Amino acid sequence: MRLWTSASCAALALVFPAFAQEEDGSELRQSTVTVTGSLIAGTPEDAALPVDVLTAGELKLEGSPSITELIRNLGVSSGVDGQTNQFSSNGLEGTSNVNLRGLGAARTLVLINGRRQTYHPYAIGEQAQLFIDTNMIPSAAVGRIEVLKDGAAAIYGSDAIAGVVNFITRSDLDGFEIGGDFSQFDGTDGDYNLNAAYGLQGNNWNWVTSVGYNYRNEVPLLEKDWGILPYAENPVGGWSSLSNPGRYVALGITGGAIGAIGALDTEAGCDDVGGFINAADNNRCYFNFTQYDNLVEEEERYQIFSEFNRTFENGMDLHLEALYGYSDVPSWKTSPSYPPQELATQVVPASNPGFQQYMMDNPGDFPAGTLAALYIGRSFGWGGFPGTDYGPQEGYRNYKSYRLAGDVSGQFTNGINYDAALSWSTTEGERSTNDTYIAGFTAALNGYGVCVDPITGNDPATGTQPWTAGYTGTLAAGAGGCEWYNPFSNAIPANGITGQANPTYVPGLENTATLANWMTDGVGTVVTTDLLVLDASISGMSGVQASGGEIGWALGMQVRREGYEVDPNELSDLTVNPGPGGTGPFSFLAGTTPADEDQTIYAIFGELQVPLYDNIDMQVAMRYEDYGGDVGSTFDPKVAVKWQANDNLALRGSAQTSFRGPTLNQLSGQVTTLQFVAPASAFKAIDQFGNAELSPESAFSFNLGAIYDNQNGFTASVDYYNFDFSDPIIVEDQASIVNAAIAAVTAGDAEAGILSRITFEGGDPFGFTTRPGDNIARVQTNVVNGPDIQTSGIDLRAEQAWDMGQAALTVGGDMTYIIEYDVDDFDIEGVAIPGGDRVGQFNRSNFSRSLPQWKANLFANYAIGNHNFRGVMRHIDSYDDERGDLTGNGTSEIDSQTTFDLFYTWQSEWDLDIGLSVVNVTDEDPPFAQFDLNYDPYTHNPFGRTFKISVTKRFGGGQ
Repeated sequence: MRLWTSASCAALALVFPAFAQEEDGSELRQSTVTVTGSLIAGTPEDAALPVDVLTAGELKLEGSPSITELIRNLGVSSGVDGQTNQFSSNGLEGTSNVNLRGLGAARTLVLINGRRQTYHPYAIGEQAQLFIDTNMIPSAAVGRIEVLKDGAAAIYGSDAIAGVVNFITRSDLDGFEIGGDFSQFDGTDGDYNLNAAYGLQGNNWNWVTSVGYNYRNEVPLLEKDWGILPYAENPVGGWSSLSNPGRYVALGITGGAIGAIGALDTEAGCDDVGGFINAADNNRCYFNFTQYDNLVEEEERYQIFSEFNRTFENGMDLHLEALYGYSDVPSWKTSPSYPPQELATQVVPASNPGFQQYMMDNPGDFPAGTLAALYIGRSFGWGGFPGTDYGPQEGYRNYKSYRLAGDVSGQFTNGINYDAALSWSTTEGERSTNDTYIAGFTAALNGYGVCVDPITGNDPATGTQPWTAGYTGTLAAGAGGCEWYNPFSNAIPANGITGQANPTYVPGLENTATLANWMTDGVGTVVTTDLLVLDASISGMSGVQASGGEIGWALGMQVRREGYEVDPNELSDLTVNPGPGGTGPFSFLAGTTPADEDQTIYAIFGELQVPLYDNIDMQVAMRYEDYGGDVGSTFDPKVAVKWQANDNLALRGSAQTSFRGPTLNQLSGQVTTLQFVAPASAFKAIDQFGNAELSPESAFSFNLGAIYDNQNGFTASVDYYNFDFSDPIIVEDQASIVNAAIAAVTAGDAEAGILSRITFEGGDPFGFTTRPGDNIARVQTNVVNGPDIQTSGIDLRAEQAWDMGQAALTVGGDMTYIIEYDVDDFDIEGVAIPGGDRVGQFNRSNFSRSLPQWKANLFANYAIGNHNFRGVMRHIDSYDDERGDLTGNGTSEIDSQTTFDLFYTWQSEWDLDIGLSVVNVTDEDPPFAQFDLNYDPYTHNPFGRTFKISVTKRFGGGQ
């Protein structure tokens, strides 16, 4: 019996006669291979384990998709990071991961040649999950990809709860190969990939080195007509009530102290620079920050992979490999400034030239005796950031990854196989994001910008703030190198997006680039992960006969040391600069504390392959793993059975337990993400704290399936999966915390414990100006053991192939249907948080990811001679935004999407391959979603019709 896989369906695709040879001449269709999920060689691909295999040859028939594209198309994958998305996948630009079953990228184990790779240094922000960055794996080096859609902790240990993806590199190349591709869609100047590989094949050795270069052009969100929508069409589509220009309250002397002497008012220049006055929200000036953002960031990536293999005279095999990857996002774009979290320091004195001009132009707005104004807004907005020609602020992200691995394997004279391996990998990530100094902003409003310390606001000569009482230094506001910051619209020459001139602009009152750069600086860290793994195993045949044959066995051990180091720059280091509120010197982004942690995990494991009868095979595996300390140890068994009922039908099933300890980043430290807080109608800082008291998470899962082959070209399979999680490690939902706090405020409950999780402006939960919650400054969330989760579903695949002599035709398809994703109720600070079934939901109000109920792919392939034609239809089911209708348009549904892709491949007699493809032939836009980007970046492809051409040429040697 044979089972094949398709790039389009991730299973069951026949590779046709003209393309039936791998580049080393061996058949792609292999009836017996060693697959992911077993330590015993010779396990058939259609055994008890649900494993899909995708070969490089098969991927070529679908235009050689990037690893990110490939993963997104898998039916078993949901909620994948990989598109630019700073509003949830905070700071992960330039990376990609795998999320099998929607259970979280940290619960899918990614291997390279069966060995572990270190984590990416930065976690998924709102989930605190570390993951393997698949962008670091050079696609030119990949010979096949094996996807085990079943729990595998008994074989591989932690991280394999949801399954395993194993990237196996090619070792067959003889000669030189060079290739590349170029793709383009509406709004981009195009992306391109270049790769080269050189291989030598000796009598008992081979050496293959692959090099890759990838470049993606920047694509502003403005390039898509659906990317920026009016407030009425999507009020959460990048619209903020904290604007620039913003609102103000006139201040004067009342009752012997300075206080409000006027009403809250919106600045008259709001409309002139591109904002709009929202009458439905107390005439606030609204600002759209996503107009400065990108759909695609500029990305540049280099990858090198080299491997050497040798078989010695005694039969021992040696394998050595090295990997280097560098990924750079040099000019990540974002809003000109983030909203402030504390407004009490934003007082503009009447001596500020911009304020004086504004009072002269709008005399009726200010009562007599106005001495100052409390300004409620951000530093830069519609006018853009002066340091970049009134455009967006820019940051950067770059990552370097190294890997060295080696193993020896062979057979002793007694027939026992041995395998010993040592692998080391490390990834260093650096990222920087600009924010505004709290004290620097206050100093500049008072005329002391540039000339004082922006962190403290102090005059370097006296160590005191020059605008406060008792100052005895020589600095003067707006003189001698000191600059005023003007927050009013008369400082903005033109709309930073459209370039339209501002009629209220007054030359000489604009803010300078020098001042802007002094007021802001990079919140930056360098984070390094490293992993050292020692593996050793022996295996063989036991000599014990079961009814179906001899029992195979394997024993092994593993020691792995994980390291995690956080090195914040001085400005971001809370032990150096705690700032006025303990969260650092910046107004939005919090700092962090240095960390240098490591843990060593020990494991022993074993496996039996038992042919119970001629037609029944059983796998029994078990693993003992010890984390030490408070995490403890675990024993996890697994049983898998396959029954070949007849020549056409096989039944299979498996059951196992899994255990996963908390990763080092989850146990301590603090990070900050930006998330939309609905009651405040703005993005706010969400401070996330590690938790040293975390318990491990565990799971029981089982799989039941059937495989059918009529021996006449038709194959099909069905698998039912079920995962039952206990104590999953999650990050508390900020939306649940905020909603519970607002309920307490509305009820007048000042003693509610949930209020301790929120920092309110002025420190008063009841000090809101228009509605409960509009004075929220920042929210604290913790990494905790969350509610139990149970999910189940069905994978279906089918294919029919016809051999027509010189040609071949195959049609097939696959579908994954999620039956349930049920989350138990839980509580935060004693407040009950309801769970429920999250299938068919966007899940923006909770810790889960998007979960369309089903995804399907259908394909047809026709091969004749050297030519191959393929068409693929992809469908994603509609799903609902559980938050309800936020637009007022009567629906909260995210529509289904169906796209069509066409591929043509020509493999010539001159060792030249040419591929042409059109992805999304009908140019379908992604379905609208109530999100900042107006679509769901975890689920849908936003690019529209994409054209791609690829060319590969081989020289010398064999294929």
